[in-house]
Amino acid sequence: MKKKILLIFIISCITISCNNQEDFIQDVYVSEFIDLSLPQYSEISITGNAVFIEGGVEGIIIFKDVGDNFKIFDRNCSYEPSSTCAKIDSISSGIAICGCCSSAFLISSSGEAINAPAILPLKKYSWSLSNNILHIYN
Repeated sequence: MKKKILLIFIISCITISCNNQEDFIQDVYVSEFIDLSLPQYSEISITGNAVFIEGGVEGIIIFKDVGDNFKIFDRNCSYEPSSTCAKIDSISSGIAICGCCSSAFLISSSGEAINAPAILPLKKYSWSLSNNILHIYN
């Protein structure tokens, strides 16, 4: 019973807070090709490291997971994403932090918010890897 009430409360909060179109991370076309052999991407040859690149709404985060796996997210914070400062600006130990609202996101997993005020995850992008070329797309 408590779980049902909590679920209804969370859905209500999301519905109330997201009733304006500008409260959503915008959809933009993404098709980026990254040559991972270039020196500027050497950091993400190590598991657990991340880099920022241009693209997406506010930029793109490339997080190196285990093996040849990556987690790719938009840098636009999911809390008040239309705000001019709603941008992930630092990453530490698989956690991305928005300097504007102090929300934190677990990018080593699925980008879910792990502290308030954000409750929604970061926008995720698809990717493929072929001959050291990382293709990021939606």
